[in-house]
Amino acid sequence: MGKRNKVHFLAAYTEYLLDQGIKSEYYYLGDASRFARFLLANATEEDLNSFLSMSASKPTYEKRLRKTLKKFYQFADEHLGVNTELINFL
Repeated sequence: MGKRNKVHFLAAYTEYLLDQGIKSEYYYLGDASRFARFLLANATEEDLNSFLSMSASKPTYEKRLRKTLKKFYQFADEHLGVNTELINFL
């Protein structure tokens, strides 16, 4: 699998694992998920602002990012037990 510009991270990782010949992605995705939860729970306001300034070149895109990230954090709080005050900065 070569590099692609617009690829969803977990879909690409799953495809990579299957290309590597693993029989089950269960443990690999579970461990990656736990690490992602750790990162979500420990991200700071500075991390968020850095991501937004790096990713959003236009105010309209930043507004969209804030909206979608807020929904992502709501999901993480409601379904994964990731509690963070960072949602207040979105």
